Amino acid sequence: MEIKYLYLHKRIMLSFEVTLQKIESCDNILVYPLDISIASVAPTSLDIHDAIIVGTSIQASEEFGQPVSLVTLDKAIAESQLIPIIW
Repeated sequence: MEIKYLYLHKRIMLSFEVTLQKIESCDNILVYPLDISIASVAPTSLDIHDAIIVGTSIQASEEFGQPVSLVTLDKAIAESQLIPIIW
C-alpha cells in the first residue's frame, strides 16, 4: 500500500504493478504476510509502521532460524538496534 501511496504522490517513479513484477522476479526479496505472529513480536517502542516492518523481520528470522537483515535508512529502526540493518 505504501508503494501505491508514494507513486500516487509522485514520490517514486515505479507503479505498484511494475514494482510487484520486479519483486516477484527477485530471488532475494521476501514478501511476508501480516498476521498475528508478526503482531505478537512487533515492538511497541516504534511507531506502528516501523513496528510492522521490524516485527516482520523478527518473525522471519525466527521462522528461518537465521538473522534477517533489513535494508533501510529509517533512523528510528536503526537506532532501535532490534534487527540487523544494511545501509
